[in-house]
Amino acid sequence: MMYLIALVPAFAWGLIGLALAKTKAKPEEATLGSMTGFLIFSTVITIFSATFMSPALFVVGFASGFLLSLANIGQFAAMTELGVSKTVPLVAALQLILNSLLGAFLFHEWTQPMQWILGIVSIILVIAGASLTSYQEGSDKTKSKISTKGIVSVLVAGVFGGLYSVLPKAYQYFNHIEGNREFTNSLLLPQAIGGMVGALIIYAVVSKSNPLTGFKKIPVWKSTSIGFLWAIGNMCLMIASTSDLGLATAFTFSQLNLVIGGFSGIYLLHEHKTKKEFKYFLVGIILVVIGAIITALI
Repeated sequence: MMYLIALVPAFAWGLIGLALAKTKAKPEEATLGSMTGFLIFSTVITIFSATFMSPALFVVGFASGFLLSLANIGQFAAMTELGVSKTVPLVAALQLILNSLLGAFLFHEWTQPMQWILGIVSIILVIAGASLTSYQEGSDKTKSKISTKGIVSVLVAGVFGGLYSVLPKAYQYFNHIEGNREFTNSLLLPQAIGGMVGALIIYAVVSKSNPLTGFKKIPVWKSTSIGFLWAIGNMCLMIASTSDLGLATAFTFSQLNLVIGGFSGIYLLHEHKTKKEFKYFLVGIILVVIGAIITALI
């Protein structure tokens, strides 16, 4: 059952790129709208479920949500610059590598020599696969220009998107708290509040205007659908990662959203790829999936 829960983020997050394209929102608008949707979802869950709260838990949840807002603006900006089919595999691969290593080093999820060997092999496969999915034909000048525009956004999305799920796991692990539904539900509202604060700051900095004026824009409210998709995936990831399944395996399953996100960008959003680029993309996706499966089986 827990494996099925761990797969929910893959489907929910895989649809985010498609939802973003339909809203026609700017990155800062999508971030504000998605965090608004997340806040609405979290408030409803908190009201109708058993939760508990402490100052430490609130701080951890708030910080996690703030990191999430930074990851969102990075991902939405990267999707705008590079396209969904290229951004999703790159961000997923970076987050997968980061969380696998943190899960192994911090939470001792890899303890045997064979686990480390398989883990390193899986990381190599993920790196190779991500490189292939981002392959682009053209002159070196064109490639450099495109990579320069998107590289910072991808790094922001990958690093902060990986770290946001580590904080709750670290709090639970080092305080010897049992990972259960009550613990997960208790995290949601502090996360959403932190994400909302981050989104308001991001909107103010990027748009150079009062962030409250953003709520007058239709794309922001359309983007709440992204927030609902993210919230559903986030809740299931928190449930799975704080269970006996562990962070490395749960996060690995969640990052299979690269399959849905990558192919939806090509077939539903009609992002152009040459025959050679598509072959590289396909092989890259297969390598990343194999790496993810190896990590999950460790």
